[in-house]
Amino acid sequence: MTISDPTMTDDQAEVVVVDGYVPVLDISGARSGDPAIRQAVAAAIDTTCRSSGFLVITGHGVDPELVDHMHEVSLRYFEQPKEVKQRDAAAVGSPTLRGYYDAPSYVSTSEGIETPPDICELYTMCRLGEPDVAAGAGLGEHLDVYGDPNVWPADHPEFAEVWHEYYAALEQLSADLMQLFALGLGLDEHFFDDLIDEHITNLVANYYPAIDTDPLPGQYRKGPHSDWGTLTVLYQDDVGGLEVLDRDADEWLPVPVVPGAFVVNIGDLMSIWTNDQWRSTKHRVLVPEGADRAKARVSIPFFHQPNWGARIECLPSCTSADDPPHHDPVESGAYLLAKVQAAYN
Repeated sequence: MTISDPTMTDDQAEVVVVDGYVPVLDISGARSGDPAIRQAVAAAIDTTCRSSGFLVITGHGVDPELVDHMHEVSLRYFEQPKEVKQRDAAAVGSPTLRGYYDAPSYVSTSEGIETPPDICELYTMCRLGEPDVAAGAGLGEHLDVYGDPNVWPADHPEFAEVWHEYYAALEQLSADLMQLFALGLGLDEHFFDDLIDEHITNLVANYYPAIDTDPLPGQYRKGPHSDWGTLTVLYQDDVGGLEVLDRDADEWLPVPVVPGAFVVNIGDLMSIWTNDQWRSTKHRVLVPEGADRAKARVSIPFFHQPNWGARIECLPSCTSADDPPHHDPVESGAYLLAKVQAAYN
């Protein structure tokens, strides 16, 4: 289907959406700066966030060679023996998870769902782990922990270089998407700017190793969960396995794999801001069947999270006398800390 803004003239490009519970949206027009096209893209995002909360974006402007390089260096790292990767292990008990992490994780715990441990290894970095960044991020008593430096493999200098470049590209894309989110909600497009200018986003590579045995009953590569921040921008390789819950049909649906695209989904904080008018949606990664179990999978989520002290509360435009706020206000950093500790410690 095609969605267009009524203010657009005939010679202006329309916003093309490939229909589905997880639609494919070309956002290239929004990068032109044309207000009408930006509004049309924002309207398409708003429509999707009121249903599935998941979309696939093309025309995002991130260099495809950078994306391929990020996947390549990450996969090459994970394919090393575990004893080599353990040299870069995240500090035991640290909620930052910076570095390599292969201890049992239970991401469904935050949803009150008990599962066997996820079959997944991770590598994580955050801008707060870069020199002199955390000191200006308003962390208060949490500075000693969240100011810990990122961990980089000593034997792979290219790894850190590519991750830094990729982080910067996704940081800009996420800021652009937050402006489109604001437009979609009928706000000034800069509404969220000063709530994310010291964001505390983690960039993570998930490695789902090949397996040669049956998983435990109810075991996943990544168990059912919603994400915790504002939005997630996800690269997924062509192995597949990511599914999203269609809540209306109570049915799990595959998220399409579109070459060169990113999957974008909203997180819990957008649900709180919008009084559940925009809904964070449960998703999971299945263990493949048959011969596909021999295929490793890499996904690379950019978990966009507002400033540590950002207060997240129902927007005035999303509540009324008949629909009071559904959630108590939360602070971004405290919310993230509680979720990480439940899932990984």
